[in-house]
Amino acid sequence: MHILFRGFFLVFFSCLVPIAGAATAADFKIVAVPGWVQTVASENDAPIPEEKQSAGMSYLLLDRQIFVKGNDKQAYSHMAVKVQNESGLERAARIEIEFDPSYHALQLHYVNIVRGEKVISKLTAKAVQVLQREKSLEYQIYDGTKTANLILDDVRVGDVVEYAYTRRGSNPVFGGKHYGQMDLQWGFPVQKLYARIVTEPGRDPAIRLVNTRQEATVRRVGGMQSYEWSLSNVEGLSFKDDTPRWFDPYASIQWSDFQTWQAVVQWAVPLYKTPSSLSKELQEEVERIKAATTSAGERTVEVLRFVQKNVRYLGVEVGAGSHAPTQPDVVMARRFGDCKDKTLLTLTLLKALGIEAHPALVNSKVRMGIREYLAMPGAFDHVIVRVKLDGGTYWLDPTRPAQMGMLESISQPNFGYALVLESGESALTPMEPGSAALYTRRVISVLDMRGGLKIPIPFTVTSTLEGGSAEQLRSILAKESREEYQKHLVNYFARYYPDIVVDRPYEVVDNKATNQILLTEYYRLTDFWKKAKDEQMEGYVASPDVNDYLRAPQNTVRTEPLALYHPIDIRQTTLVQVPASWKLKAGTSEIKDTVFFVESSAAVKPGLLTLVDTYRSLSDAVESQALPTYLSNAKKARNMLGYTLSRSANDAE
Repeated sequence: MHILFRGFFLVFFSCLVPIAGAATAADFKIVAVPGWVQTVASENDAPIPEEKQSAGMSYLLLDRQIFVKGNDKQAYSHMAVKVQNESGLERAARIEIEFDPSYHALQLHYVNIVRGEKVISKLTAKAVQVLQREKSLEYQIYDGTKTANLILDDVRVGDVVEYAYTRRGSNPVFGGKHYGQMDLQWGFPVQKLYARIVTEPGRDPAIRLVNTRQEATVRRVGGMQSYEWSLSNVEGLSFKDDTPRWFDPYASIQWSDFQTWQAVVQWAVPLYKTPSSLSKELQEEVERIKAATTSAGERTVEVLRFVQKNVRYLGVEVGAGSHAPTQPDVVMARRFGDCKDKTLLTLTLLKALGIEAHPALVNSKVRMGIREYLAMPGAFDHVIVRVKLDGGTYWLDPTRPAQMGMLESISQPNFGYALVLESGESALTPMEPGSAALYTRRVISVLDMRGGLKIPIPFTVTSTLEGGSAEQLRSILAKESREEYQKHLVNYFARYYPDIVVDRPYEVVDNKATNQILLTEYYRLTDFWKKAKDEQMEGYVASPDVNDYLRAPQNTVRTEPLALYHPIDIRQTTLVQVPASWKLKAGTSEIKDTVFFVESSAAVKPGLLTLVDTYRSLSDAVESQALPTYLSNAKKARNMLGYTLSRSANDAE
């Protein structure tokens, strides 16, 4: 499923697979600039300070204009960049324009090199190559996008490369309604930026300003309504990559013909209409599930598991296929489909079994941030299933690897908010997926030091994983060999115990009925004790599973929020078996922060030291103003974890 994404028309590098040696007349046309376009000139001779340059270029003009009348949509793009040094030559000399041939008519207007007073035209039909650009193929999505590619010759330092084109047409799946996003800020400085939306009177699209107070200039031009934004000297903006998914600091404009979420629901509900009759293969599957189960909960899980296991993920999202699912009998026959296809198949089987279920649109990237979007189909990139059963609500994702256990024990996705496609729905619905979505891990580590200081220490780690954590491990074990995963496990502990060696291979007990996994690892610590001062030997018992969530970020001076793993519930119990004569100290401490809670305790009885360390996340992010407090509390929490043992170097025990 396509999502509204941040993008202009200046993609310079990509991995392309040619589909034809040269472009054909059907791929594009070279035509004059449309008459509705407002002419915007770049200031080619304006001095650009070095700090306003990016990758050897200066972005003089980014100009995007949208024309909407009836079913007709035209998106005009115009760009001018100046080559400031040799590093910018390659980027400026390569132009790539994406379009969807199933509904776009690509119109190329001009490609010029401006050298002083001289304008050199570089646009000819022979100069354009059309290539297949499947940038999402690694995610098993084929969308049929093509790229018009021009490689310019004789580009020199000091030249201005200027070009313009229009993509005419829109995806027919939206029934003549349109929407979009126009960016007003980038990761690089822009000398001049112009954005414009032209619509017929009475259309009145909803418009939302994001991270800007730049109101539109509204005027009537040629019988059309024009909304215009003009900015100069737009600063570039960059931010750290460890921010939460919902964080988007860039200025932009969202616009939409869908005035409300209810309008989006009304548009989408017919797309997910289940068939009135089932194919023979579908009916046979319904009968099989009926015979194998007795309750509605069992049947719900059986349907989900069947689709997860038997329909591999592959999206053919050409044209209307970007949002319209394929019919269930086709998906059943070919045994592949994307999230839309797998959702409709799941809904069809559930309905045949008398179980109430509806599709739900979500955004898997920005998640909670969907609240800041205008109502539009492009606000979503994924669709799942909501089931209501016995007074409970369950969110199910048929694209996940096969989930084991009963309905209450499988992990449910949590994307923050969902738009449930049920007649009458008019708002986003908060998702409350239940406890199984919590990443829960219970770890018991045993270090046997009863042999004294001079022999290797047996070290056994037993982890109990439930819900989402169990499903995550099950997926890893299905993909990695035992040797690969064993290396991963031992290297994890080697960060805390460099002397660690594998004593024998790990063991896994998978209780699929309860969606629990028991993972047991066997090691030896060959050089645990280290020389300290005054003939003392010291050994440090770590708490890796808790400590990992308290690491300081790489970038601590920042204005953007810091992303945290959430929801997390970790409890690590470490049993240290020692000679009964050893004297040890007990104690308990805790740290309460607005985004996490940590408790650490040490209990002592003859021959046994018991350490219990707990970490619970309370939020998915730390706001920048709260970061100093968070860093201080995280450091305190790290320091109170673990336990240092001290013995005499002459102590044989």
